[in-house]
Amino acid sequence: MENEDSYYETVGEYLKTSRKSCGFETAEISKITKINASYIEAIENDDFSLFSSPQLLKGYVKLLAKTVKADEKKAVSLLESELKTNFTGKVVEDIVGEKFKEEIKKSQNFRRKFLFILFGGILIIILSYISLKLYGYIKTLRTAETHRASMQLNPLSAANTSKKKLNNSIKGSQKKYGVLLKAKIVKKTWVAVKIDEKSTKTSMLYPNESKTWKADKRLRIKIGNAGGIILNYNGKNIGKPGKEGQVITLFFPPKKKK
Repeated sequence: MENEDSYYETVGEYLKTSRKSCGFETAEISKITKINASYIEAIENDDFSLFSSPQLLKGYVKLLAKTVKADEKKAVSLLESELKTNFTGKVVEDIVGEKFKEEIKKSQNFRRKFLFILFGGILIIILSYISLKLYGYIKTLRTAETHRASMQLNPLSAANTSKKKLNNSIKGSQKKYGVLLKAKIVKKTWVAVKIDEKSTKTSMLYPNESKTWKADKRLRIKIGNAGGIILNYNGKNIGKPGKEGQVITLFFPPKKKK
């Protein structure tokens, strides 16, 4: 006959005995604790394979012990002695470690995709820029080649075209205007100028600025600060047309006094 001291009570046996002593069925304990009946039966049978972590299992054991009026510390102590050899589930460290590895892997995959998209976008921009530059260069070469071919086929026409452009340029620079009014600004002022039959244009002028107006027949200028501007009409210096702060309107050529 075995010595009673050698008998080893398991946590499942301890909780099962305590439950029966209270007169509870497994289903009743399940309703009270909200623990699935299959989990209660597994614990009472010392089958821990249904549980993902010892911490979860320990929480269930504490709740069951409290419900059946058993000693929580004893139940936990019995459980911990069995966990060292009988627990086949994953410990929390393993679960967390695997989750961490999964997150790291997801992060690395996301980083690879992001870098691939980023470098792909940069490459597309660079290639597009090179393509546009190359297209512009080729277009310029073709235009120059077409112009050169045209000149070779019809050198007389090309010479006449160049001559016309030169003559137009000379005529433009030699055009004579009836009114040539130049202004040197010494103090800030605004002006409103009407040239021939065109609309009036208003602008603000600042010190050390120079301005020239040309008209075929007539020019009217309204000056907001007559003492802040020096005028030259058709090569003749007429100085400041008035006092500082004075608003004045001038006509060129000047109107004849009646």
